[in-house]
Amino acid sequence: METKRLAYVMFVLVCLFLAMAQPSEGSYFTAWAGPGCNNHAARYSKCGCSNIGNNVHAGYEFVYQGQTASAYNTANCKGVAQTRFSGSVNQACSGFGWKSFFIQC
Repeated sequence: METKRLAYVMFVLVCLFLAMAQPSEGSYFTAWAGPGCNNHAARYSKCGCSNIGNNVHAGYEFVYQGQTASAYNTANCKGVAQTRFSGSVNQACSGFGWKSFFIQC
């Protein structure tokens, strides 16, 4: 009986280890300082709202990996979303005015 219990505990521990070891890639938004999609870039990937830095509004890219997102013209994702992302957007290398970005997780 004790051997079965030990085997079960070991199985659960191995499963937890494997679950934690799996890389969890989520959707992310990258914004560049410019000109266009060049120079300094900032990546926003956390769930919820992120304010977009003032120095990175020259180009952007959204990589969809299962989480949709919305862009806002105001800080702190206040008001109505101006753009919604439900799929990837390859580099859009022109200026944008969004001030915050919300990734739905």
